Amino acid sequence: MSKHKSYKKPVNSGNSKTEKPLMRTFEGFKLGKSNCIAMLAIAVFAFVLYGNTLNHDFVLDDAIVITNNQFTQKGTEGISDIFKYDTFTGFWLSSYPGKTAEQIQEEKKLVAGGRYRPLSLATFALEIEFFGKSIKDDKGQVQYKGNPGISHFINIVLYLLTTCLLYIILLRLFPPKDKEKWYFSLAFIASLLFLAHPIHTEAVANIKGRDEIMTLLGSLGALWFTIKYLDNKKFYFLALSSVSLFLGLLAKENAITFLAVIPITIYYFTDNKLSQNIKANIPLLLAAGLFLLLRGSVLGFGGGEKEIAQEIMNNPFLHATGSEKMATIFFTLWVYIKLLFFPHPLTYDYYPYQIEIIGWSNPGAFLPFILYLAIGAYAVYGLIKRKDVFSYGIWFYLLPLSVVSNIFFPVGTFMNERFVFISSIGFCLILAFLIYKYVPKLVKDIAAARYLMGFIMIIILGLYSVKTISRNNAWENDLTLFTTDVKTSTNSAKSNCSAGGKLIEEAQKPENKQNSVVHDQMCQEAIGYLERALSIYPEYIDALNLLGNAHYEHNFAIAKSLHYYSKVLKLRPFHNIAYNNARIVMQNSFNLLTSSQSSSTPEEILVACDEIINVKPDFGEAYHLKGTVYGRHLQNIDSALFYLEKAKSINYDKNAVFYKDLGVAYGIKGLYSQSLESFHKAIELDPNDSQTYFNLGVTYQQLKDNKNADYYLRKSEEIKAQNANTTNQ
Repeated sequence: MSKHKSYKKPVNSGNSKTEKPLMRTFEGFKLGKSNCIAMLAIAVFAFVLYGNTLNHDFVLDDAIVITNNQFTQKGTEGISDIFKYDTFTGFWLSSYPGKTAEQIQEEKKLVAGGRYRPLSLATFALEIEFFGKSIKDDKGQVQYKGNPGISHFINIVLYLLTTCLLYIILLRLFPPKDKEKWYFSLAFIASLLFLAHPIHTEAVANIKGRDEIMTLLGSLGALWFTIKYLDNKKFYFLALSSVSLFLGLLAKENAITFLAVIPITIYYFTDNKLSQNIKANIPLLLAAGLFLLLRGSVLGFGGGEKEIAQEIMNNPFLHATGSEKMATIFFTLWVYIKLLFFPHPLTYDYYPYQIEIIGWSNPGAFLPFILYLAIGAYAVYGLIKRKDVFSYGIWFYLLPLSVVSNIFFPVGTFMNERFVFISSIGFCLILAFLIYKYVPKLVKDIAAARYLMGFIMIIILGLYSVKTISRNNAWENDLTLFTTDVKTSTNSAKSNCSAGGKLIEEAQKPENKQNSVVHDQMCQEAIGYLERALSIYPEYIDALNLLGNAHYEHNFAIAKSLHYYSKVLKLRPFHNIAYNNARIVMQNSFNLLTSSQSSSTPEEILVACDEIINVKPDFGEAYHLKGTVYGRHLQNIDSALFYLEKAKSINYDKNAVFYKDLGVAYGIKGLYSQSLESFHKAIELDPNDSQTYFNLGVTYQQLKDNKNADYYLRKSEEIKAQNANTTNQ
């Protein structure tokens, strides 16, 4: 064989009887001026499609990897920890102060095997270090550091670089015909379809989706350098291929599927000897092995069913039989194909039960199974006999999809649009080939065929672009995303919960609290969404807790708030958030009842307190509230004193209000010595309460101790005057 080879003629795929294998050599390939123009067009088109994300905020899972991640927030100082722990550890540290990273990593394994994707987090840390700005809340307190505009810009740049690399690889696999315009080449058509496909909005418009982009960029780099090695046998290309794959794996584990994609590509498109192909793949295997060792050293080498979360929001198949699980999986695999052909409607949320658990009797299960069986069989046939574009595209679709399909590994949800980010290359290649190869067969005239190809591409890209740009708008911020997608994911408990929770946050903002109409409307919508979430998943802890918050925010419905917090504590006895929320509501209840601001009646509050006590018998504040309700609002002093004394016997942080209420109850019952003891304790805790001094004075009067009575009554007037002066100032 001569040293310099030339390209073989392009394959004629129009006649299956004469079609030849997709084998060609690549020496002498160089990028020309037209190819540079093509990549410039790709870059411009990328910013046309995603430029409207540059003013967007952080959204959705950006909290996990950026805004609420302690490691990322440290900038470059946190990079070592990013590589040392599970990807979610830095986030959980923010929620569980006092715990170590090692404790968090052991306790918070939400998905089987954990997640180790440090590379994208490291880039976020670098952005915070060099471009981060302090983001403050309404009170001027720094919430986090970040710069979403820079992060969105980098996502777009990485996306266009990935598309350009895909274009270069496709040029090598499908060389243009002689005198063929660059914009009519198969490589350019497929690359534009990939760039514009709306299903990619989740990966690009969501900053966290950078892990998807970076893993594909690294994987394609490994494929490119492997081809370059086979092109000229220079060893450093093998080193570059292994480094590229290793970086792709550090971004996301999905890159491991290229251990199959790359050999299949070489097999389909080159005529190299088997020994050369094996040699080219050894560095890739070594890179994957090194990654798995690193991952195992961080997360452990265990895994399997024991680590699968026992909660449906992280294990949607928890209550499904094995048969139902597989049937439902094949339904989701059908949804992927449907969205590739017709990407509408799109949503970030396919959590339970937006996808319904089904059995094999449902056509939505067995028809997709037959479809996938058929295309899988054709892919195998193509691998053995045909080596055509269709079978290669199917392999490129199936192999990356395999690791996120839930068939082999649980991924924590039914499906996500970003899961087909890599697989969509196979779809775009097949669609591009249909346009490129078969449109000219419909129109014999070359010029007319090109016009028809151009028209078809304009229609497809136009529709894709409109959908992509409009879909980007939903990713502007959490409020927009959650309230938009809940209208699509109506049967998702998570989507309804997220929309309700975010609306409550918005209702609590000062500008909305000042507008009662807007405030109440937000609260009512939030309650509606949260109740919908509970109708889907009655034991949804987050929704129960948020519903307690929502009723309190809406009209200070104390009883309803405590009712939902008690439900949380019944399911999760050590749920600190619900416990503290219940404490705050009960502590505020005294003033709310006195000022008649609460929509709850005293009787309703007593029932709610009993619900809390039934699940938390040592909840001191609940006994205090019951005692106060009986005493102040129902004039039942005996019951009041019973519950106040019960609260006194419980070990919890008692405030001045408690001892003040206890002192009043003792006083009414004529137990003056106990009353004095309680009032003095109240003053010790709050020496500026004029009413407690007054009560002390009155109690001493009852004991005929006029000296102390006069002292505390005068003291009461002095403090009252001081407080009045302070208020006036």
